[in-house]
Amino acid sequence: MKINVSADSIIKNSFYQFLWFTFFASAFFIFGRVPNRLFVDITSVAFIFILLFQYGLEIVKSIQRKKIKGITIIMMPFILIPIISAIQSNKVFGQPLAYGILAQRQLTMILCAHFIACALGDGWLTKEKFEKYFIGSLHILLVVFLFFYLFVNPVHFINSEFVTLSPNKGYRYEFPDSCVYGLFLYGLFKIWILKEKSWLFSVLLCSFYILNFLMDRTQLIAIVGTICVYWALNFSLPRIIRTFIVGGIGAILFLGVVGLIAPEFIEKNIKLYVTAGETLSGEKVSESSTHVRFMESKIALAGFLKHPILGVGFLSNKWNDGFRSLNKHFYPIDVGLLGNLFVYGIFGTLIFYIPFYYSWRYSFKINKKDDALIVSTIYVMLFQFADYFTCASNQKFYGVIAVYFGIIYYYRYRKENLIDSK
Repeated sequence: MKINVSADSIIKNSFYQFLWFTFFASAFFIFGRVPNRLFVDITSVAFIFILLFQYGLEIVKSIQRKKIKGITIIMMPFILIPIISAIQSNKVFGQPLAYGILAQRQLTMILCAHFIACALGDGWLTKEKFEKYFIGSLHILLVVFLFFYLFVNPVHFINSEFVTLSPNKGYRYEFPDSCVYGLFLYGLFKIWILKEKSWLFSVLLCSFYILNFLMDRTQLIAIVGTICVYWALNFSLPRIIRTFIVGGIGAILFLGVVGLIAPEFIEKNIKLYVTAGETLSGEKVSESSTHVRFMESKIALAGFLKHPILGVGFLSNKWNDGFRSLNKHFYPIDVGLLGNLFVYGIFGTLIFYIPFYYSWRYSFKINKKDDALIVSTIYVMLFQFADYFTCASNQKFYGVIAVYFGIIYYYRYRKENLIDSK
């Protein structure tokens, strides 16, 4: 009898893990870029319908009880962004309104914050189970990302949005890489806060993915800065020194082993950072990707100066080749904050920073320094805030921010049943 109960429990937990994995994969827009368009459209529409239905149902409940949750109010400005942007792209470029709205369906992922806050606050599941399913989903996603990079040549998907061509890094998959940094920080805090050394493997696996496949200089600087902030606020000076020494020795050993196994990896990364140094020092740069960024910045700045308040709007790739119609290679996401100002103007860009503002405010009210989930969530938001200055990933993967903001909101108001709208 015990065996049957155990088997039923395993099946039940596996089923719930699958459902939540599907939720997070949809929230991070994993399915939104796979080559099978019928699958993309069906899953995207179904998920958006679920989010909108839950949000609408909560508004109806708020009217009935004459009280509204703060998270419900915070979501309202985001509902307007796709509409305003579609109107702007129609005025500036003549793009039909339907193209503008449908091209930004991933912005609806902000409602994941509302869904998660309500799911936890209203007791649909416990915080412990949510953490289990969330971190489990992040591990599954990391394995999926690694599988594609290690065993599937991205050249097979060059005619789809699933793969992009970087002038300096070659063909790369369009994955929401920020969720890997989230798992990386969670693992670090599990080790530092709870002394659970078993998380070292997850940290190393994340490090391998970040260093070997992402090779993003600004993101690496942002994550190092985020960790340094945590050290400064939580570590004593002797512990900072010990951690720095141990980490430095570990890094040297790691790079030494990698240098023997794959010397081209070391050479590639050295070239990346030498080029970055040349750019900062004002020297002549030969790297093509740097020249591309300069060109994209000029286009974005010119567009922003013409339409500073509401921007030029978002263009769909299915209408006149989207932003590439302005230049053979132009993606506003590449130029970060300037790209957001170009597309959404000052008004829209400020709305995108609302979760960061509230996360900063709420962090002072949350006193759970021994909880790896909330600590890592707060520092993921700090990392994302820094990263947004150079990479406007909200234009593709705003669901990552939404999920983490929903967690922070729950922790802030969980003792008040989420009804405080202040």
